[in-house]
Amino acid sequence: MGFFIRRGIMKHLLLSRTILDHPDIYSEMKEHLTNHDKVLVLLYSFFDVWFPTASHYQAYYAENNDYIQKMRRQFGRYDIHDVEFLNYYQDDKATRLKKISDATVLYFPGGAPDQMMKRFDQHQLIQPLKAFKGLTIGSSAGAMIHLKKPHLYKDDDYDKFQYIQGLGYVDGFDISVHYRRRNQQDKAIRRVVHEKHIDVYAIPDDGAIFIHNQHLKLLGSASKIMNQKGQFL
Repeated sequence: MGFFIRRGIMKHLLLSRTILDHPDIYSEMKEHLTNHDKVLVLLYSFFDVWFPTASHYQAYYAENNDYIQKMRRQFGRYDIHDVEFLNYYQDDKATRLKKISDATVLYFPGGAPDQMMKRFDQHQLIQPLKAFKGLTIGSSAGAMIHLKKPHLYKDDDYDKFQYIQGLGYVDGFDISVHYRRRNQQDKAIRRVVHEKHIDVYAIPDDGAIFIHNQHLKLLGSASKIMNQKGQFL
């Protein structure tokens, strides 16, 4: 079984960390990210416990704080200075839709993939995001929600293995982000292959997958970790 990419959506970069300045990533993406791009970072992926109140959220994502400045530096490596942020609390419905419509690049950060999808649904953003025609980039949780049904495994954040709903930009394979050959990661990978008969790709913190025109390219340390026959590679 091959992977599937939705018609009209052609470029997706899947990461475990925000490493757009990594030599392997930059070498590949410098042809696809230019100073003509308009980036929108969707600040929807946080765990509820990170920000007990809206004021905690706003303080963390303040313009002069580390995260916002980091994102500007990362895209600045490509001479991109038009970087906007979709604020979960401040942007209203009209502003959300306009920002998505105006963007040429969407960036989905790491955090909680299930809670991110829940917030997208709450703000009626699922269909606008699915209809997006530009380049999408996801880090960790943001990479996972590119898939139709990514898996979660039991760890410090989740109490059991489960599949969650993603945006379905791509389908027909699964990924394991932050891959470190941990027992719970490998156990989950075996279960995915057993139940779905699909390939699973590992994305360590210094790796990435770039999907362009039906072609999947492994960058850095990313690899196909298990094939659909259940063989570790």
